[in-house]
Amino acid sequence: MDIRNLKTFLRVAELNNFTKAAQSLGYSQSAVTVQMQQLETELGLPLFDRIGKNIRLNQYGINFVDYAIAVIEAMEKAEGFAMDSKNMKGYIRFGIVDSILNACFIRIFPEFNRRYPNININVTVSSAREIETKIRSNELDFAYLLDYKVPRQEWVRVREEIEPIIFVANPANELANKKNVTLEDVIHQRLILMPPGEGYRYLFDDELAKRNLYATPSIEIANTETIIKLTASADYVTMLPVFAARSYVKSGALVHIPISDCDMKQWSQLVYLKGKAITPQMQIFIDTLLELLPPLQEEPSKL
Repeated sequence: MDIRNLKTFLRVAELNNFTKAAQSLGYSQSAVTVQMQQLETELGLPLFDRIGKNIRLNQYGINFVDYAIAVIEAMEKAEGFAMDSKNMKGYIRFGIVDSILNACFIRIFPEFNRRYPNININVTVSSAREIETKIRSNELDFAYLLDYKVPRQEWVRVREEIEPIIFVANPANELANKKNVTLEDVIHQRLILMPPGEGYRYLFDDELAKRNLYATPSIEIANTETIIKLTASADYVTMLPVFAARSYVKSGALVHIPISDCDMKQWSQLVYLKGKAITPQMQIFIDTLLELLPPLQEEPSKL
């Protein structure tokens, strides 16, 4: 039922005149006539007595006035629902890899909750592969991934950036002051890495396979923050996205080790599957992320 027809009906009911109603609404008289005919057809009832050139509400029309007012009020509330973000209630299901979570979202979640206290964020922290599986089974609404570039045929990429993956070490490590470090130099160090297939580990394994090299990590753990703390506390070498390592390198807790024969990159992406209905709650969250998230990318040479 067209809300415009209902509003026109109420004005006609108020003025008891199609011409005056048309003038007050900025319509032609013929447009008002057509709108009333459409409304009567939808209801299957006549709303007006038409005697000569005069029209007047009949009993059906009189009874319908209260219904029309109630429908218009309900529809206007519905249309204003998305705009009433301050009082909006609901939840969103969000997946994220832990490296981006710790680097960027620790400050964003509290700010979002301050702005929209009635929207609950259900956060799943996992690997990109598991998050993708959960999105496909509709267990999650959307996600921030660090992985290969997802295809546009299936996904909507709201934000995307290339993220360099670098090696860092404890300042006491022998590679900290060495020039022309190669990937083969790295594999002889005490390494802390993600487990195979997790995070950015596959990039490292692919590079080793190209060179017929093999590495045995001292520690394998699927938590970026723990990897950083362990590497900063003892003589280890690890690999990290630039955005995760940035503050630690700048503070001197870690040292960036440029590798002369290796250049690894991934994509950070805020994504959801095509065909996913974006609720007002989800759109507010997306808009907040785009506002508050800093650019993740920084050239390794600037560290």
